[in-house]
Amino acid sequence: MQFVKGNNLPRVRAANQSSILRMVYHCAPITRADIAKRLGLTLPTITTNISAMIAEGLVQELDQQESADQRSGRKSRLLDIVPQARRYVGVEMRGTDSTACVTDFRGRVLGQAEAAAADRDYEYNLDMTCRLVRDLLAELKLGFDDIDALGFCLPGLVDTETGILRVRPSFNWFDKNILRDVRRRLDFHKPICVENNACARACGASLFQREQLNDVPTFAYLFIHTGIACPLILNTSSSYGSIVGAGEVGHMVMESNGPQCTCGNHGCLEAISSSRAIIARCMDALAKGEAPILRSLCAKGEAPAMAQILQAQEAGDPAVYLIVERAVYTLGVAIANIVNFTCPHALLIDGELFQSPANRRQLLDVARRNICKVTRGDTNFIFVEPDRYSGARGAAAVAIAHGLQVCAE
Repeated sequence: MQFVKGNNLPRVRAANQSSILRMVYHCAPITRADIAKRLGLTLPTITTNISAMIAEGLVQELDQQESADQRSGRKSRLLDIVPQARRYVGVEMRGTDSTACVTDFRGRVLGQAEAAAADRDYEYNLDMTCRLVRDLLAELKLGFDDIDALGFCLPGLVDTETGILRVRPSFNWFDKNILRDVRRRLDFHKPICVENNACARACGASLFQREQLNDVPTFAYLFIHTGIACPLILNTSSSYGSIVGAGEVGHMVMESNGPQCTCGNHGCLEAISSSRAIIARCMDALAKGEAPILRSLCAKGEAPAMAQILQAQEAGDPAVYLIVERAVYTLGVAIANIVNFTCPHALLIDGELFQSPANRRQLLDVARRNICKVTRGDTNFIFVEPDRYSGARGAAAVAIAHGLQVCAE
């Protein structure tokens, strides 16, 4: 049985200060009066806490913009957080490569780096990734004392409470204690947050793309890479960026007698529409001599890159066209199922496949034809431009979001 902790004055003070900081972070520029109204706290309470945050260097008053306080007739200074107040490291370890970045409190990238992995071994990959972090900090002339928290993301089922990767089937990684192993290798004693890489990207969108999302109460983030995931995000004023599950939609069965997936089932979305599946089918077509344009674009015996596949598709390679068309169609039906089930106000679509305008049009056409208009027909579809560092920056966002939560222990 779980019991709710009681409150005492230090706990209430810490909770209030954390709530105020989150409000400033997410809603700035904002006045003290607006914060008091939104949080249901007295203006003196807000003023006292804001003064402490200004003294600490976390919050600043903006010089250029002022707004009139209707109750007093006086002008109220607008508040914002200080971007330089904190620094975060974000890391994505995919298994074939790793990326890392250092950001400020607002997610502005101060430096970034990447490294390729020559082996799928867990220990090798983690050693390489931690070395990448050390090298990046050295390049920026920063030490771990200059970093407030570290976010780490990777594909697979992650227990965010313990920092343990429960399973990554395609690499045969099971019960890997990422939190412990990273802390030991880096000797980093500040907070480390571990998250699934699709969830990290969704968190990054919640924190860093609020204007594009237009403060929607819910959104889903469809990430298409070697796997496919679609976490749902609660984006309300009381629950900014809260992730509802990892959204492992890649293992929805779309064709009961379809190709075998890495999970062992047949016809999973991932087995048809992931980047890995598309590349594998193009490799088969090349081996059969069925993709002449694609063959002219890539080296013999090497797997084609997604950019080459899209180029061959645009040039009219018939085999490639059919492979991509099937993948996009299946994704469109899957998106309709996601919208019908979860009814998100917005759905972000992140995949290299959709750098092609033709693929975007086909996807939206299929999705909209299969969405039940009775439940929700107004979901806003937003295509995300692929970015090699979006996972690392999302991991930094996870660390930032963690630091903004109530810590009234």
